[in-house]
Amino acid sequence: MPQYVFYPPQLPVDRKVVTAARKLAASLGATVVRTVAGSILLEATPAKAAQVAKALPGWRYSVETQGHRLPEHSPSKLVRAADIDKKATDSRSRERVR
Repeated sequence: MPQYVFYPPQLPVDRKVVTAARKLAASLGATVVRTVAGSILLEATPAKAAQVAKALPGWRYSVETQGHRLPEHSPSKLVRAADIDKKATDSRSRERVR
């Protein structure tokens, strides 16, 4: 199911406004995935997203194209992991020679 990001009409956003918008979206059948910095990430059909947009006057929305990303490892962690893999491979090759 596609995800949509709803943006508030003005910044800064009052927490009560965002909470009310979340409750309204949930009551209309959309699944609230996350709320960050006043914007709301919803999972809904295109028809439900349009219905939520009509119910929230002034709020803009767009299709979420980024998706969820995993955090990247720091370069030092990648080097350590490569060293550990190399040591494991070396120890396995020594065991085969014996």
